[in-house]
Amino acid sequence: MLLTMANQMSCAIENAMTQSEISLMEQDHNRRVKQLSTLLELNKALLTTVHFERIVHMTLTAITMGDGLGFNRAMLFLVDEKNHALAGTMAVGPNNAEEAGEIWSALSQRKRDTSKLIAQIESSTENHSVLNFIVKGIQIAMEHEQCILSRTVLEGRPFNIRFPHDKEEWLQTRCERGCHLGSEVGCYVSEHLSRDPKIYAFATVPLWGKGKVIGVILVDNLYNRNPITEEDIGYLTMFSSQAGLAIENAMLYRNLEEVHQQLKEAQTFLVHQEKMAALGELSTSIAHEIRNPLVSIGGFARRLDRTLPADAPEKRYTRTIVKEVERVEKILSDILTYTHEEAMVLKELDLREVMEESLSMISEKLRSGGIEIAKEFSEKVPGVKGDYYQIKQAFFNLINNACESMDRKGKLSVRIHPLSKNGSSFVRVEVEDTGAGIDPEALHHIFNPFYTTKDNRLGLGLPIIHKIVTTHQGQIEVNNHPGRGATFILTLPAREEKQK
Repeated sequence: MLLTMANQMSCAIENAMTQSEISLMEQDHNRRVKQLSTLLELNKALLTTVHFERIVHMTLTAITMGDGLGFNRAMLFLVDEKNHALAGTMAVGPNNAEEAGEIWSALSQRKRDTSKLIAQIESSTENHSVLNFIVKGIQIAMEHEQCILSRTVLEGRPFNIRFPHDKEEWLQTRCERGCHLGSEVGCYVSEHLSRDPKIYAFATVPLWGKGKVIGVILVDNLYNRNPITEEDIGYLTMFSSQAGLAIENAMLYRNLEEVHQQLKEAQTFLVHQEKMAALGELSTSIAHEIRNPLVSIGGFARRLDRTLPADAPEKRYTRTIVKEVERVEKILSDILTYTHEEAMVLKELDLREVMEESLSMISEKLRSGGIEIAKEFSEKVPGVKGDYYQIKQAFFNLINNACESMDRKGKLSVRIHPLSKNGSSFVRVEVEDTGAGIDPEALHHIFNPFYTTKDNRLGLGLPIIHKIVTTHQGQIEVNNHPGRGATFILTLPAREEKQK
C-alpha cells in the first residue's frame, strides 16, 4: 500500500512539475508573442513616414514606452562620416525622477492597446526636454576606441554596462580615454546623463543600416533602477535593426530633398541671370533711345524756366516738365543700376558714418514731416569692406521707404551693432519704422523687381537694396508687424582684423 501511495504521489508531483513547466513555457510564449506583436506594430509605424525627425522621435519613444520596450530613457547618436565622429541627435525620457513618476502614474491609469499608443507617438514630435538639449551637444571622436559608444560602432555589437559592485569590476568597466561613459568622475557624458557617474548603468546597441553601422542607441533605467537583462538587449537589437533601416532611408530622403532644393535654387539663379542679362541688354538699348531726347527736353525746359518771369503763368508748366523729366531720369538710372553689374571700389567702411551721411541727405524731409529719429550705435563697431556709394544708396533707399510708409509722422529707429555668429564677425544694421507694415500677401514679393503696391513707383527700391547686400556677401531680412510697422535687418560680414 505504501508503494502504491508513493507511486501515486510521485506521479502527482511529476504532473505538477510538468504543469508548472508548461505554465512557464506558456508565459514565455505569450511574452514572446506580445513582444513580436509589439515589434510588428512599431515597425509598421516606422513605415508610415520618411520624415527624419519624426522617425527618430517615434523610434526613441517606442523604446521608452511602457507597452513598447519599456526603458526609462533612450538616446540616439549618429555617425558623422565627414568629421569621423559620433554626434548626439535626439533623446527621449523624463528630466527627473518626479517627472518620471508622473508619467508612469498617468500611464497606469489609462490602458491603451499598442496601435493607439503608436498613433499617439506619431502625433507628438515636439521635444524640448533638457536631456534632448544635452545629448544634442555631445560629439565624440571615433578615434577613441576605449569609449563604449565608439566601440559599439567599431565592433558592431551591443554593450551592457551594469552597476559596479567592487573595485575590480569598476576597473573592468571604466574607459581609459574618450568619453569615459559610465566610468570615472569627470566624464562629460556620464556626469550629464546620470545622477551619480560611479553607479551609472546603461546599455548600447549598434544601429545598422545597409551593411554598416550608422549610429548607436543608448538606453538606461536611471529612475526605476531595473536591471537591463540580456533578453532586453536582444529585444532592443531586434527593434533597432528595423529602425536603423528606416532611419537610414529617412536620411537618404532628407539628403535627396536638400540636393533637390539646391538644384532648384541653382536653376532659379540661372534663370534669373538669363533674365537679367536679357533685361540688361534691353534696358541699355531703351535707355539710350530715351535718354537722348530726354536730355534735350530737360535742357530746353530748364532754360525756358530760367527765362520766364517768376510770376508768369507758364512757369508752372515748365516746372512740371522739369520735374517729370527728373522722374524719368531716375527710373532709367534705377533700371540700369539693377540690371548692370558695376565694378565695386572696395574699401574699409564705418557703417555708422555711412548711415549718418544717408540720414543727412533726407534730414529736411524728416524734419518737415514730423518724423522722430532714434539712433542706437554701438561704441565699437568693426569695419566692413564694401563700396561706399552702393552701401550709401542701400541705406538711403531703406530710410526713404521707411519715411514714405509712415505718411509724414511716426518714429524712425536706426540701430547698428556688432554681431558674432558661428565664429565669424558681422555688423547688423536695423531700420525700423512705425508705419502700417507690409501686407502679408505681398511680403514674399517685396524683393522681386518691378513689384510694387504704390502708385507712380517702379518697384526697384528693395530689389536694388537686396542686390547690393547680397553682392557684399550679406543678408537682408524683414520683421513685419502689420499695422505697427516693419524692421529691415541688414547683416554684413565684418572685415577681419589682422593679427599683430
